[in-house]
Amino acid sequence: MPRHVVILPYYCEEEVRRFGLVASWMKRHCRKPLDCTFLLAASPRAPHSDELYRAFSELGDCVRFQCPSQVFGYPEGPSAMFWDSMDFIAREFSGDGFALWFESDMVVTRGNWLEQLAGEWDQEPEQPLLMGCYVPHVYKFRWLRKKKLMLHPHINGGACYALDFAQRMPDSAREGVFDMSIYSPARKLGPVIASTKIGFSTTANVRRDIHCSNRCVLHGFMQDKNLFVREATRPVSRSEQTTSVLMPVQGWLDNWRRQVRVLFFRKGPKAMLENLMLAQRQSPRGRLPADISQ
Repeated sequence: MPRHVVILPYYCEEEVRRFGLVASWMKRHCRKPLDCTFLLAASPRAPHSDELYRAFSELGDCVRFQCPSQVFGYPEGPSAMFWDSMDFIAREFSGDGFALWFESDMVVTRGNWLEQLAGEWDQEPEQPLLMGCYVPHVYKFRWLRKKKLMLHPHINGGACYALDFAQRMPDSAREGVFDMSIYSPARKLGPVIASTKIGFSTTANVRRDIHCSNRCVLHGFMQDKNLFVREATRPVSRSEQTTSVLMPVQGWLDNWRRQVRVLFFRKGPKAMLENLMLAQRQSPRGRLPADISQ
């Protein structure tokens, strides 16, 4: 039986098409079959996708799952689908692997992406409970005023979870947006890992970020989802291969421009994204300290 589970949550045909692009990329670059079961988690209102099943069945084991909770809207709907999926995995799977919640604005960038994630997961002497992209405190700069807190620390939801995660979480963790509500109890219960392999990217930078050897999963956070996935999955050109050596310089320039931009973006999604990307450059990697607060 495959060791890991990759959850593909979808509620509309547009998400199916984005996952199809990711499947096509995997077919070109990954050794098959992958050591995972793809769990095709359909929204309660979405029909099972034969197209999605055919695409991922060529890559490994594939299981259809209809999320039962009749909860809709954002963010309640995705959170309900997350818990439905994790409850199903806790009942049907066991072992020391992980379940990767893989959203439709995420892509893989290395043919051995699953092996890289598994290697990071297995580095811990104690099996992790949660491993993903760490979001630190995010503040907004304000002229002549105290900076304003925009986001509390957490692990972004597109992450790896222990297969028995749902059984180990207290009922209180199911209240609210799932990736925010699980963070504090997870840090009390088991190792929580700030991954070096999963990271945020943008449509403007993804053609550069796909060359980053330290990352194997990118999340187009707060981006045009269709455009981000199309850009991330198109073939690498010869000129891109040649200029990839300039990536560190381009990254430094991008960071400098971002430091300037945050002085002028006062509010809204743009301010959130720019401040988040800056904060992440200073965030820790590896095991996060246990939360011993009561």
